[in-house]
Amino acid sequence: MLNRLATDGPATTADLARAESMKPQSMGTAIAALEDRGLVQRKAHPSDGRQVYIELSAKGAAVRKSVKDAKHTWLAQAITRLDEEERETLFRAGEIIKRLAEM
Repeated sequence: MLNRLATDGPATTADLARAESMKPQSMGTAIAALEDRGLVQRKAHPSDGRQVYIELSAKGAAVRKSVKDAKHTWLAQAITRLDEEERETLFRAGEIIKRLAEM
């Protein structure tokens, strides 16, 4: 959900629940847990005073970036442990996957 908020911006609980294929009540529980940790925050909906937007907090953005950086570091280190033929295969596969994603 943190990635979705970072990519798509603020959203309502219902929007997040639909996007994540969750029940709104379950999403509300998840949001409350993230809010308790300071990773997301609530703000007034710009056009509907009955609704509240959930947005990524500064702390949430920092945690997300830290996790993303750790994943990139792990992947870079893992690739260096491959032999040359394995690296070439991996990069060729990546090119194929990228082409498929663009179709």
